Amino acid sequence: MSFSNLNKTDAIRYAYRLLSYRDRSEKELTDKLKWKGFSEETIQQAINHLSEKGFINDTALAVSLRRIAEDARLLGNRGVRIFLHRRGISEELIKEVFTDNDPDEIIRAEKVVSKKLKAIENYSDEEIKKKIWRFLVRKGYSFDTINKILRQFKIKEE
Repeated sequence: MSFSNLNKTDAIRYAYRLLSYRDRSEKELTDKLKWKGFSEETIQQAINHLSEKGFINDTALAVSLRRIAEDARLLGNRGVRIFLHRRGISEELIKEVFTDNDPDEIIRAEKVVSKKLKAIENYSDEEIKKKIWRFLVRKGYSFDTINKILRQFKIKEE
């Protein structure tokens, strides 16, 4: 297929192939189609077609990705936001499907810390505290949540 002959049908066919692997946001598909060499007009036509047919739904994808980030990856609130943003979900949509006042963040942090503690139980209390702190920061937990968890697991906070 020569790049000069790329048309709407080719763009849709390529997008269907991408969507057969996993759901993608509109932005992800747009970026992939641009990278493949399709024109802006062709990309917009393909995106419109896929949206009309229900193959692209950023709201449903955002809800699904949020559930994955929270339940499977056990990310903190900030981590969930970053995860959604990296998958091409718009900031407005992130605000719509996600609130920072998530009481389950503590529960997720407890789960992830109890798993982590098994792997680092042979370290000193100070080393454990530092490792848990860094680990939770990388997972996107708030400092309030981290402090609560460190106190809850009786890891001394200084």
